[in-house]
Amino acid sequence: MKKTVLLATLLTAFALTACGKKEEMPVAPVEPAAPIVVVPAAPVVVIPDPAAVDAAKEAGAAADSAAASADAAKMEADKAAEAAKAAVGAAPKQ
Repeated sequence: MKKTVLLATLLTAFALTACGKKEEMPVAPVEPAAPIVVVPAAPVVVIPDPAAVDAAKEAGAAADSAAASADAAKMEADKAAEAAKAAVGAAPKQ
């Protein structure tokens, strides 16, 4: 009796194991991808317009002269402020 139960258990385990086995599907061959071709771009050469260069130089010179004029105006304003302070300090107190 014990041998029959053991044999039935082993037979059932074998049947369940065999039924659960799956067949492996054949893998389709993969074709290699086409190579990627990278074409380098041609270098870009920028040639400045001579008129634009001259205009930029003139604008820079004008900016420099404007800055010099602003500096001179600031110096004159500082002198005027100093003179005003001296005049207020020299005025008689009441």
